[in-house]
Amino acid sequence: MLEKLNALHYPGKIYLVIVLSVATLLSLISVYNIQTPEGSRPYLFIFWDTFLAWVPVGFAVMLDVLFSYTRKRVRALLLIIVGAAWLFFYPNAPYLVTDLLHVFARYSLDPTKRFWSDIAFWQHLFTIFTIAMLGLLLGAYSLFSVQHLMRISFGVMASWIFAILVLLLSSFGIYIGRFIRWNSWDVIMRPGHILQELIVMFTDRSKLYHIVSFCKFMFMVLLISYVLIYVITKVRKV
Repeated sequence: MLEKLNALHYPGKIYLVIVLSVATLLSLISVYNIQTPEGSRPYLFIFWDTFLAWVPVGFAVMLDVLFSYTRKRVRALLLIIVGAAWLFFYPNAPYLVTDLLHVFARYSLDPTKRFWSDIAFWQHLFTIFTIAMLGLLLGAYSLFSVQHLMRISFGVMASWIFAILVLLLSSFGIYIGRFIRWNSWDVIMRPGHILQELIVMFTDRSKLYHIVSFCKFMFMVLLISYVLIYVITKVRKV
């Protein structure tokens, strides 16, 4: 069993989870410390968003455990169930990138002044930018982990096709989360409503254009960041 875990990059993954946990804690402390002149804390909702970003990491670890310790008779079924849950929640990690918009929505910008000279503005921007980077790292960690399982099971080519499809679907998942305001669990709780909404979205040309315009940029960000992290990880092993 230990040999199987070693083949899945343990205990290295545990060390990465610890590092990401520390980074998350420091980032959330920075988020909490931001206050408006009135004394309110405008970004507390990011705590929930960050929790959701960690959910696919948890499912990725579960997939590793199931892959290593379960019997073949039940492994496939359990992997499919947990894998589907991972896929539904995966967009919550890179979704944190879109929280950057809240800096411009919640910070008191005065267009008649050089607001970018205000250190408070940069405090807001750098703090939420750190959260956005954390989302990309959490997403890359869990996708790298699941892609490795795919590579072991189906080969390198299949694993990369899988990874690219996940990033494409995630781009759309981030779109519907940001603009349509669906949650991951809505797939189970309201499947009929979601199906009706999807039909409307894909048959309306203006809505379809809006979807494609956003998703192509989101996909580009996800793909470039993931490939860079993947390559850096591989270079370190050379």
